[in-house]
Amino acid sequence: MNHTMESWGRCWLEHHDKPNVRPSTYGAHRYLMENHIIPGLGKVLLAELTEEKVAAFLEEVRLHGNHRPESKCYPLMSDNTMRHIHQLLCQCLRQAVQEGLVAYNPADAFHYAKPTTIVAHPLSALEVEDYLDAAEELGHLAMFTLALTSGLREGELIVLLWSDLDMEQKELIIQEERVVKSGKPVVYGERKRVVPLTYQTVKLLGEEHRKHPNNPWMFPHPGTGKPYSWTMIRRLHDKILEKAGIDHIRLEDLRHTFAIHSLQSGMKAKELSAILGHVRPDFLARSYQSYLRRKEAVRASRAQCEPANRELRNAIEKIGEVLSIQKVEL
Repeated sequence: MNHTMESWGRCWLEHHDKPNVRPSTYGAHRYLMENHIIPGLGKVLLAELTEEKVAAFLEEVRLHGNHRPESKCYPLMSDNTMRHIHQLLCQCLRQAVQEGLVAYNPADAFHYAKPTTIVAHPLSALEVEDYLDAAEELGHLAMFTLALTSGLREGELIVLLWSDLDMEQKELIIQEERVVKSGKPVVYGERKRVVPLTYQTVKLLGEEHRKHPNNPWMFPHPGTGKPYSWTMIRRLHDKILEKAGIDHIRLEDLRHTFAIHSLQSGMKAKELSAILGHVRPDFLARSYQSYLRRKEAVRASRAQCEPANRELRNAIEKIGEVLSIQKVEL
């Protein structure tokens, strides 16, 4: 069969990708295929796909592929997303080579390095207060307080069950490989981690449980009683930002906010890695290094300014004394 990139891409997704990855991963792959690869290369015959055409496609996506005007880098596509698009295209074409549909993989000529640092837009302490005030007004305080005080991934947040919570120990047991399938929890592996909770977070979760005590899901959609989808929870996040008057940040920046504030407060990288579910503490420390340096620079700047500020205050006091003396003499 003389496949186009469109027909082969969908065939590969259904028969090679879907059976071998988790539903959430398949959903992400399908999104990239349908919204980027097929619109850009779909009409091209596999046999006519060249390095030049792949290069032109990748450059077009980089310059104009961002569909989110609220994004910090709009209309440019982020380096991380470009890496995922290229990786998916490589996997798809690699299978085509194995099946004899094409002689070689033209996407292999390009390389997108894995980022060594994390691009984050953390909320300040004041913004956190405004964000949570807005979340409370919209009726979602418990969910987003948990997100900001635990560093959970959004996929982990929406699949939480009440059985994961130990209120007495103030802990959450996170099933790292749990997903929702047909409205039910499905676990694909045994990886777990323990996340400590603050007293206030546990109190809010207790109040949340009283709202729907018979539902096993921690944060069910009020209409369906089932977990929120990724799209739904991102819309809730956007509504909170709008109500709080905060510039757009991604939902994953709540996780970065927790991580950066924790490190800046003195938490060890090894301890934070265990909470976040990172395997390598050294990678986490390197990833957030620029944000820690920024904090240290601010502290150093304040320390340097302090003597000057003291001198200025003394000068102002002396000027005030002189002016008061002159006023009395007049």
